Amino acid sequence: MSGSDCLDVQFSAKCSLKTSDSDNKHLECVPLLLMDVKHCSASSPTLFEAFDAKVFFRTIMVHARIVGKMVPTKNNGHYKFEIDDNTSILPLFIPKKEADILELQRLRNEVFIRKSIKENTDILTALEKLLNKTRKQLDPSRIAVGNKVFVFGRPNLFRGQVGVFGFSWDIDTGCDRTMELAFKDEIIDWYMKIYKTSKR
Repeated sequence: MSGSDCLDVQFSAKCSLKTSDSDNKHLECVPLLLMDVKHCSASSPTLFEAFDAKVFFRTIMVHARIVGKMVPTKNNGHYKFEIDDNTSILPLFIPKKEADILELQRLRNEVFIRKSIKENTDILTALEKLLNKTRKQLDPSRIAVGNKVFVFGRPNLFRGQVGVFGFSWDIDTGCDRTMELAFKDEIIDWYMKIYKTSKR
């Protein structure tokens, strides 16, 4: 599956224009530019609005470059990054999830022990690969300045400041900009639909 196809799958699963089951006005996830995230407001703790209250949503997807990074202290449970998508620069907060990482390490150790018995090695090898991939997704320490990232999350509104709180993320490792261009194609298409809808 190409980077563009992979992104199409993510959008169809998370960021389509379908509404939530509970209310036909609320979108589950929308792709946004950071300049529009900056102007979001909260209509409830779990519901946000954009475009002068024309769009209501629960989560967002953004694509941006990391331009700053602050390593968390013992008292701070989040990594803080600065992200830039050429429309604005905003802070991005990603939790450390240390308990989840420790549990994954425990599971990896158990898989290693069971593999030494040499039974069901195919299944255990597949499980080990899955745990390794999950471990990468849980560890934001590997995100570096200069990386481009996709982030699924929500606007973070605190004391008049706006940022992004990330639930899940992925580093865009493609050197040919395929994923970035696929995102831009999707977001252009999405914005055109939104503006058509808002003019009705």
